[in-house]
Order: sequence, then structure tokens, then C-alpha cells
Amino acid sequence: MIDTVCLSIPERNIILMDENNNMIPNWNLYSRTEHYTKHVRNPSKSEKDTGLYFPRITAYSRKYQPEQQIKIEFSAPKLLFLNNLDELADKDFDQVIDTLQDRLRRMGVTIFKKYLIEAPVTSVHYSRNIMLSGGQTSTNILSQIGRIDLRKSFDFARARYINDGQSLCCHTSSHELVFYDKIADLNKGKKRAIDRDRTAYQTSLFDELKNRNDAREVLRMEVRLSKKQKMNSVFRQLKLTQNPCFKDIFSSKISNEVLMTYWNNIVKSKNLASFMLELSPIELLKRISANKPSTKPKQLIFLTGIILMAQSSNGLRELREVICKKADTRTWSRLICEYRSISEIVSAGRLRNWVKDLEYQINNYKPLRINK
Repeated sequence: MIDTVCLSIPERNIILMDENNNMIPNWNLYSRTEHYTKHVRNPSKSEKDTGLYFPRITAYSRKYQPEQQIKIEFSAPKLLFLNNLDELADKDFDQVIDTLQDRLRRMGVTIFKKYLIEAPVTSVHYSRNIMLSGGQTSTNILSQIGRIDLRKSFDFARARYINDGQSLCCHTSSHELVFYDKIADLNKGKKRAIDRDRTAYQTSLFDELKNRNDAREVLRMEVRLSKKQKMNSVFRQLKLTQNPCFKDIFSSKISNEVLMTYWNNIVKSKNLASFMLELSPIELLKRISANKPSTKPKQLIFLTGIILMAQSSNGLRELREVICKKADTRTWSRLICEYRSISEIVSAGRLRNWVKDLEYQINNYKPLRINK
């Protein structure tokens, strides 16, 4: 479901006053350039000490823009649950609006509900906490996802492991795809965690969950549409409303569609063999031969080898580095096309159970609630 969202509201729809209805001055200047000024209103220490969650607010004044814009960034589940391991449902929208309005008022910012509901969205993060079963671990799944080739299938600037293999972050300036061990992340220091915007309650969750008899691992998948242009591009692809407002994007259906689009197009469809139950080399060769009976022996051995290397420790990422030192990218493109063609054939009916669990839990969304 939805996690972090950034709303943009014109200054005319905002009243700056404290809880005693006293007008307050503009925030202190944060930065200034020739073309814009920026003011920031982050939660104060006294506000954080209440144990509540507060949004981050930024005001931009641009040289050629007649009206100042206020951006409000927050994690929707943290507003209600003080953590984002618990997940929202569509019916929670009204409560999110009420709580957001209350937190803003406590910070000296008054906004009518109408303007929050209809506020344009500049960025949104969709996520799903996948409850693992059957002895599966997040670390094992992350190692398998980390084998895939991303550079030709998606415009990521970098793909990297952090926190000793407990997180995989694939990033550009406009969007990110992130997988990480959600429970382990709760125990990380703020500088090393993926989720750094924590409440006091969230930092205590690790010990609480560790001591539960029904404790299970949770793999978190996030798609972060960090720029409005990219968000509109994805929404256009899915035939959704472009330039959406807050009420438009608060939808488990849209969340499911976005997550599955990234999963299918970026991860799964072009890397099926990486998620296949492993066969011995000879069994794999026999399976390829049975499905492609006219293939010559030399080609059979090549196809067997590339699938085995795709399933090795660093998979296609490391294979690409080796190949591209001796050949150009066109050679790699031809090799990867052959790999994808044969992996679709040999992986049929042999995908690992965690792949099925992930897809089922995304497509059949039921909010995870840790205390229920």
C-alpha cells in the first residue's frame, strides 16, 4: 500500500498560526540561490518527544513563480500506527487526513481538509511487506534477486547491496526499486537503516517482535516514484489518472499494479532462471535438449552454462562484468537474449515458492497488522 507521499499546496490555501491562534512568522531561511529560496519546518525536539509522528514541511519561493508552494512529506502509515510495518487499507484515508491535519496544526500550519484531499502529489512510495513462510529468509531471497541483470532491462544508475546483504537498492534520481529485510532494518542504527525516519515506537518494535512465538521474517518491497514526471509516466503506462491528487493515489489497487509492474517488467520476466529450483548440470542439459530437440550439442552446452552461471553467487551481474571486459555491449545483448529465451522454457513450473508467495500477497492485498 502507500507509504511516503509528498503533497504540494499553494500558500494561499495555508494559514500559519500556532495552537493559540497567534499568527507566526515565516520559517527561518534554509537556503537561497539566484532563482529560489527555501524554508524548512521539520519536527522540533519537543514535538518528537510527544511520541507522535510529524510530517516534514518545505516552502519554496521561485523567481518566476508568482506564488510560494508548500511541500508536505510524510509516511501515511506512521501517522496512524507510528511504524510502517503495519499497513494501511483504503478505508483508512479519512483517518489519515484527520491525523495529518492535526499534526500540521500542532506545527503551526492550518489547512482545510479539502485542500489536503485534493492536494497535487509530487512523489509517492508504494510498498508491500511480504510475510515469508516455509523457512524462507529475507537474506536468501535478496541474494537471488541480486543475481539478475538490471542495466539493460531498466535505467538504474546503480544497484548495490548494503547492510551485509540485508538490502538491495536500485536507484536513479527519478525512481528506485528497493528490497530489504524489514525486521532486521528495525534493529539498524539510523545511519545504516533503509528507513531512517523513525518514531520512538518503531525503534522498540525489533525487541517486541523478536520475543514473539509467531515471529516470522518480512521482506519489504518498495517502488519509490521520486519525481512527478516519472510518476506520470508509470501512471500513463497503467492507464491511470496523471497529475493525481492525494485521494487518487491512496489506493491498494494502484499500489498492487505499480508493484507488480516493476516486479514483472524489471525483475522476474527477464530473469526467470535466477528464481528457478536448481537442477544438476546434466539434468539441466537434458531439460533444455528435450524442449529444443534441434539444438546442436555445442549450443546445448552454452545454454546450460549460462543458466548455471545465472544461478551462481553473483549471477548475471558478475557474468556481465567478465564478458564486457572482453567484448562490447552488443555481444552481451545477444547473449542475454539467448539466456532469456531459454530460461523462460526451462523454468516453467519450477519457480521457487517465495516467488509465488510474493506475487500472491501483492495481488491479494491484505494489510499486515503486527498486533492482530
